[in-house]
Amino acid sequence: MTAVGGRQGLPGAGHRWWVLASVCLAWFLVLVDDTAVAIAMPPIGRDLGLDLTGLEWVVNLYTLAFAVLTLCGGNLADRYGARPVFLAGLAAFTVFSLAAGLSPDGPALIGLRAGQGAGAALMGPAALSLLLALFTGPSRALALGVWSGAGAAALAGGPLLGAVLTASLGWRSIFLLNVALGPALWMVARRTLPAPKPATRTGPFDLAGALASALGLSALIFALTRATAYGWTSPMLWSLLGGAAAALALFVVIERRAAVPLLDLSLLRRPNFLVGNLLGLVSLAVMCSVFFFLSLYLQLAAGASPIQAGLALLPLTLLGAVVAPAAGWLVPHVGTRVLIGTGLFLTAAGLIVLTGITPGWGNLQLLPGLLVTGLGIGLATTPITTATLGHVPDHHAGTAAAALNASRIIGLSLGIAVMGTIVAAQWPDDLTKSSPTGVDLTGGIADGLWINAALALAAAALAVAAVRDHSRRQPAHTEASASSADGQAWASPGPTEQHPSQAPADRRGER
Repeated sequence: MTAVGGRQGLPGAGHRWWVLASVCLAWFLVLVDDTAVAIAMPPIGRDLGLDLTGLEWVVNLYTLAFAVLTLCGGNLADRYGARPVFLAGLAAFTVFSLAAGLSPDGPALIGLRAGQGAGAALMGPAALSLLLALFTGPSRALALGVWSGAGAAALAGGPLLGAVLTASLGWRSIFLLNVALGPALWMVARRTLPAPKPATRTGPFDLAGALASALGLSALIFALTRATAYGWTSPMLWSLLGGAAAALALFVVIERRAAVPLLDLSLLRRPNFLVGNLLGLVSLAVMCSVFFFLSLYLQLAAGASPIQAGLALLPLTLLGAVVAPAAGWLVPHVGTRVLIGTGLFLTAAGLIVLTGITPGWGNLQLLPGLLVTGLGIGLATTPITTATLGHVPDHHAGTAAAALNASRIIGLSLGIAVMGTIVAAQWPDDLTKSSPTGVDLTGGIADGLWINAALALAAAALAVAAVRDHSRRQPAHTEASASSADGQAWASPGPTEQHPSQAPADRRGER
């Protein structure tokens, strides 16, 4: 038996897979708490006396807190190590979930959702940083594939899980599920996660940068979530977007001058980092908007229950979750550029098939388009993560992971906002208060699907033109060395440390 962080653990090679299982389950719970809660809005409103605006805050404040604080979470992981930040985030997420499940009224639940989002913001970047540190060579791409599959399953399967839990045990069970799993997950993580390396980022915390980024991201995410309600010609909407742009511009100025910046801008010059964040934003915008509005069609026009709608969309959910780990395995053999380009092209092809939607479409008619779209999304998601973070140095892994998470959250909000505007143009009434005809709804959805297909094709072209491939299979002796290094990381009390003589050169190269 080998010791991990001073404790007895499982055989060395097996520790990595325990870590992978722990962080993937935690990531699944984080994302499910966004998508599953949305399906339980009607009973939450009835029980806690919340109107439509209050219910929107129950969903949006979690996303806002998650997005706004995720850069801070990544920075803390780089400063103090991913292990303590992940454990602290998991503990906070579990405690706030317990309190949310016991909420006596609406305002309490809204406030506790912000606490859940803060815990998620600590967990997300730290978890991804752990995977980057502990897996090398071909095993890293496979680990990121499992991670991506867990995220895809949560985003697409969350509504179905939320519907089942709400129908069988009540809406509070969505939050209490975290309480049932959280303590056991925390104990497994505490036992298996490696001890943190000595702090690589010292100096004062970039408070000014944190405030500027929080203000900018808050205004941007809030504006996008309210875009359909305000209308794209609303002065309020453009005031929010202008404020977001000004705050984010100020953030860039602050980061250029900060001694220890919250987001080191040299990361933007790393191969694939900037284009990878853009591809992550577009891919999640397409996936979430399509899933959201097809679910809307099934429930409002086809008369399906939430559970029936979730089951109808399972081909998209399951295929994406299954293909993502397989795509991770393919990365060393095929390369990220080919997989991203092919995946996004297939996504566009599936969306074009779905543009034929008519009021009479049911599960059978949706199936071909859902299968092709799910295959495409599954092929692209893992390679996007691998390409984006592949050239990031270890001491910036948490911050880089946080930036990618923030880009994807912005994509989620942007995709729903844009497609919501397109659908609303065909049916301008409040969809929650009136029943559109099938022609009205499917016409708007078809227009939105065409635009999403165009975005996916543009993203595929961008990937082929701009992604630098560094993930092709290495020679056998190099790959064996990487595997050996993986094992050695678990043979000592903590992760293998960088030789001091190498650090200055690495930091100079980073700049």
